[in-house]
Amino acid sequence: MTTYTAHFRSDAEFASHDFEAETADEALALAIKFNADDSSDLWFEHYAEMPVNEIVVCDPDEIELAVWYSDDLRLRLAAPDLLSAAEKILDRWQNGDLGEAIHELAAAIDKAKGGAA
Repeated sequence: MTTYTAHFRSDAEFASHDFEAETADEALALAIKFNADDSSDLWFEHYAEMPVNEIVVCDPDEIELAVWYSDDLRLRLAAPDLLSAAEKILDRWQNGDLGEAIHELAAAIDKAKGGAA
């Protein structure tokens, strides 16, 4: 087993917790479960009640191997793509050519939902 460090990040601070696991994905699953079940055991400096919006699992060399984003953070990260696609839809709607813009909007929506970037 390997000791992986999961960094739990909120908008204000972060906390870390070690997990013993066979793989980074297994450590990420353990970290997500820990956050759901025992997050009160995490010590966030000055912001103990902030919701976690990112979990990053690192190997002993602190190389990031797996990541989880909350729905809210994933949507915030996708917001520039969504805005750009929406602006193109409006522009193309006014000019009568929606096809390509619709595909870009679909890709941005997929990203916001956690699909491919």
